[in-house]
Amino acid sequence: MTARHAAKGRSNAKADASEGRARHAGHLAQDAPGEKNGHRPRSAHHARTVAVAAAIAAVVAAGAVMASPQLRGQIFSLAGGADNNAGASAASSRRDDASASGKKDGGSDANVSDANVSDASTSDASASDASASAEAEAAPQEDTTALDTGAGAKVTTFATSGGISVTAPAGFESTPTCRHLQDAVAAFTAKGYHLGFAMVDLKTGRGASYNASQKFYPASSIKAVYVTAILESTHGGAASSSDAITKCLVDSDNDAFRTLLKTYGYNVYGSWLQSRAPEAAQEAYGYNYPHISAAGMLNCWREVYRFGKSGEPGASLLTGCLARTNHSAWGALLRDRFTVWSKPGWYPTNEGLASTATADNGIVFSDCGDYAVAVLSDAPSDFDSLLPVLDALNAAHGKMCGGSSALRQTSATTVG
Repeated sequence: MTARHAAKGRSNAKADASEGRARHAGHLAQDAPGEKNGHRPRSAHHARTVAVAAAIAAVVAAGAVMASPQLRGQIFSLAGGADNNAGASAASSRRDDASASGKKDGGSDANVSDANVSDASTSDASASDASASAEAEAAPQEDTTALDTGAGAKVTTFATSGGISVTAPAGFESTPTCRHLQDAVAAFTAKGYHLGFAMVDLKTGRGASYNASQKFYPASSIKAVYVTAILESTHGGAASSSDAITKCLVDSDNDAFRTLLKTYGYNVYGSWLQSRAPEAAQEAYGYNYPHISAAGMLNCWREVYRFGKSGEPGASLLTGCLARTNHSAWGALLRDRFTVWSKPGWYPTNEGLASTATADNGIVFSDCGDYAVAVLSDAPSDFDSLLPVLDALNAAHGKMCGGSSALRQTSATTVG
């Protein structure tokens, strides 16, 4: 497997104790590692398409099932190829995919016979055919299992043997897509990580969840919750802090987040969470990153969705930022096809109230309906491992709602 995206963080000065939150000050002053790095422009995505296809073909040829390293490189790629953290060159080389370049020997042999030339041409043609065949085999494939996904379809709720709760059209349980979701969760937890997720189609209510009531440290994924809370509570007035909001959401800038907290306070944070994620509300009255469950986070994103589509003051600022967040696994996985509002978070170490985390939550405007999804874990900044879970969740939504069930970044042979 590729190396993890763990970037060694830097520590800022401690927060001013006069804010009355001295018990948290040590943590509040720390940046989540790597979250202030820049991000390559999305135009770089097109230049890497060929590399993505080649990597997937190599995976299939080897019989392996893994997330595309090109995709993973997009999540933590740096603007201009530079790392803003001067001490993180080694970490940067681990999280950015090296660009492999090779040279062909030039020139020709004057004594090559016609027969050899013919053999060479035949060999080249065979290689080309083999390459085309490998690319066709590696192309995302649909789960073709017959399933009634219409509005009048019979819907059942069941739990898989691996503990995933599913509400989906009858027959979904026996599909390869369902089995792949189970396999993705099993592979993630086999590494010793804990995981919680909740996904729901916002029109039909179909979806899946796992360990959804367990609380996790959300890292910077919680910033979308805070920004939504202050925009709503001020009836859009907080949009006057648009620069700080943009930096907080798009670049996951912790200094900008602290600026917003100093300006708008914690009371709005805790109050907003009371009716949506009560398990996080009390901690939010005095702590930047309150622990929250996947079920609670999903409820928060339901409100993000409502507010974002409402046309209310501040809504366009919020959604404009969420649609272009850097370092988002959901964005890297799906933004070439759909609009995705998302906010990731990651943390590589366990330091008191701040524990290890890899999380990504949001709204996907898919080909078969909009869905909200919250994925939290205690993996230490490990998007390599989390990507197959996100991929499987997106495929599961497509299968149960009548859209694409193709896996985007894993071997199609696992869905056959």
